[in-house]
This record gives sequence, structure tokens and C-alpha cells, in this order.
Amino acid sequence: MHLTTPTTRRLAAAGLATALAVTALSGCAQEEPTHEESTTSSTDAAPTTTDEDGVTSAAPDDGPSTEDAEQTTEAPTTATPEPTALEASDGSFEIEVPGGWEDAMDLLDEQGVLLAAKDTERVDDFYTNVVVTTEKSVDDLSASVADAAEELAGKDGEYELLDAVDVDGEKAPGYTLVRTVKDTEVHQVQRWINHDDTLYVVTFSAVESQAAATAPVLEDILASWSWSG
Repeated sequence: MHLTTPTTRRLAAAGLATALAVTALSGCAQEEPTHEESTTSSTDAAPTTTDEDGVTSAAPDDGPSTEDAEQTTEAPTTATPEPTALEASDGSFEIEVPGGWEDAMDLLDEQGVLLAAKDTERVDDFYTNVVVTTEKSVDDLSASVADAAEELAGKDGEYELLDAVDVDGEKAPGYTLVRTVKDTEVHQVQRWINHDDTLYVVTFSAVESQAAATAPVLEDILASWSWSG
């Protein structure tokens, strides 16, 4: 008979979150249509005219003078989209994701998933994303996180334990690991949070080359976290 222990349940929750993040959300959208940019050769000759003596000269240039070009104003810069607020499916918390992200819950069909969101632009065929799953709370949070990191990384995998951060009054220890998905190196950060007898597993995934650049995104998401009630 197979017994399901608290440890195996915790690992199942962690494994579910990491698996969902790298599979269901990696290639979930169709390829965006591409377009060919029309270019004009820089070697195209300007129209010429011939005077009565047979001397050929270039036609007058009707383009803007240097002085006119200097007076041309620069195009206005695009404003950064405002963050988007998302609520957990059970109403237990709310977070803010970057303005260029979208709700991705419709892409997942698993129990225990409370929230999923992703970037709308891909990098190396992968969408940066965040997934939050839930499980029964654990007693020794830091030890459980360390066990999960070692188990999920496997013998040949690499992981790094992270110091706990504050998430709306709760401590959230975590770890990072790197895994390969469709020939793409994916960097994942997972944070575990105990709150009101419930364990919340937050998994943030991005391509390895963007790990440093996207780190502030997770920091902002966790900083925006607000418990309901």
C-alpha cells in the first residue's frame, strides 16, 4: 500500500507548479505573424537633367535641409503600461502583474492552481510567467523548501536556496533552479508562503538569459501581494 505523507504532498505541490510553468505556459500562444519590411537601396541614383551644352547634373534635392532636420522634433516615447491587478481564484489574495502581462488561468486545467499570468511577448519561444498553487500548510517551512529544491533538481541538477522575503506579513523562503524545456534553459524561482493553514507555492519562470533582467518583476509581484480579509 502506498502512503501519501505530508512530505510527498508538499513535493507534489511544488512539482505541479514548476511543471505547469514550463509546459502549459511555454508555447501556449500561436506564432505572431511576421511581416517583411520594404527597404530602399541607398545606391539608387537621383534623377538627372541635361543642359543645352550636354552637361549632366543632378536634379535639385527637394528633401529637408540640415537646418530643417535639426528643427524636427523627436517622436514621443511610449508610456509604460500600468500594472494589472489579478485576484486568486479562491479570493484569498490579490497581486499586480506588469501591464504587458495577461491572465493565463484559461490555459491551465489543474486543481490547486489559484492564479497564473504571463507576459504577452516571448523570448526564445518562452513566456515569462508566474503560477501560484496551494496545498495544506507545513510546520517547518525552510526545511520543506530545502527538501523540495533537492528533490526537484535531482542528482545532476543545480539549485540555490534563497533567504526568506516578506510577503504581506508572512515569511517566504525559496530557491532557484534551472531546467531545460524544448532546448531552452529556463530559470525558475519558487517561494513558499504559509498563511491561515494554507501553503501557497509561487513559481516564477523566465529563460535563463533573462534571469537577472526579470528578477525585479517577481520582486514587484511579491511586494504587491495583499491578503484578503
